[in-house]
Amino acid sequence: MRRMVAGVVLALLVASLAACVANPGAGGPRVEVSEEPSGVWKPIHVRVVSLPPGGRVTVRATARSGAAVGERWSSQAVYSVPSSGVVDLDHDVPAEAPFGGADGMGLFWTLQSDSGREANSPQVWGGSTMTVDLEAVIDGRRVAARRLHRVGLTSVAPSRAVFDDGITGDYFQPASAAAAPRPAVLVFDGTEPDVQTGVLSAATLSAMGYPALALSTYGSAGQLGPVRVLPAERVVAALNWLRAQPGVDARRVFVFGTSRGAQLALWTAVAHPELVYGAIAPAGTTGLVCPSPVPGPAITVGGSWVPCLSGTHVVTRAAVLDLDRIPGPVVLGCAGEDEQLGNGCRWLDVAAEVRPARGGDAYVRAPKATHTFYLPPYTPLDLPPAPQAQPTEDARVALWSAIGRALNVRGP
Repeated sequence: MRRMVAGVVLALLVASLAACVANPGAGGPRVEVSEEPSGVWKPIHVRVVSLPPGGRVTVRATARSGAAVGERWSSQAVYSVPSSGVVDLDHDVPAEAPFGGADGMGLFWTLQSDSGREANSPQVWGGSTMTVDLEAVIDGRRVAARRLHRVGLTSVAPSRAVFDDGITGDYFQPASAAAAPRPAVLVFDGTEPDVQTGVLSAATLSAMGYPALALSTYGSAGQLGPVRVLPAERVVAALNWLRAQPGVDARRVFVFGTSRGAQLALWTAVAHPELVYGAIAPAGTTGLVCPSPVPGPAITVGGSWVPCLSGTHVVTRAAVLDLDRIPGPVVLGCAGEDEQLGNGCRWLDVAAEVRPARGGDAYVRAPKATHTFYLPPYTPLDLPPAPQAQPTEDARVALWSAIGRALNVRGP
């Protein structure tokens, strides 16, 4: 999804296109949705109404993406129909499903490819608009259907490349202008080889209404070989550039980093509270750790090495950054089944000792989730197989809800 080109907002997705409904009659079973079209970054509410009570109905989802023509993804759940004749996916627990409990978006994030292909493309599961067909089936007969459109980020979060003041990155400016300046977010991208999830996060933030700069953390390629060193001057330049953009509230600029980028975001917020209001830093350490396998500086200031830890195993209060210096909200998170940082929740726990949660803070603990719980929810993108899929998706929902709340906290 690198260098996403500005797209035209899908004006053709109007009611006539959305109302592909196959019902046996005007008063027969039908699929109702809360929003059509809807953004891929948002949940929708689905109900199947006017069903014959007492039996079972299978609700199926079939999806196709413009970025993967011919690729079909599907999921289904079986529900017992109550006396009301209404099955509400938000509140009703399915009798059979690939997810547990009531989950209104369960059919969306459990989509599986008919070919067995993994959902590992941010362009398909974020950038592109997805067509989803919902149908209700009773005793092998389709009784209701509805076509939905999940609008991709390319259409609603256009970006432009930035090559200014010694920085490179992608700037995502919300398509609709806000009445007042908005908080903005500097996202550290390219902190892991071949994983550019910062662009996906920045586009999602822009779709939510917040300007976001996905900074190519280690230069134009996003990487710097096996030894990765971040000059602090590049980050300061990026912050000043972002603060100067039209529509940005310079008093409420956040930094966002995940995995290895989490420590970079936290260090930046601690070192520059005059430029940074709040920090979002899940799935990583809360102290500055030197790159490995050959120890070297993680960050330099004026060419000098900023002290960093030689490993992640020993977590003490002294190892954690002075998070109390961050004036605004802090959002942290950890996964108990994190395959890349086995003691991530220990890092979070000690951070909570250093900075007990205050207004706007959120410490999201997900004991059964895996490393990629920081990705936006509601799609199968990079979800692990069962049994970790459900807790990882649940953690994504909790984390991004906390991010939305933190960005809405009013500062001084």
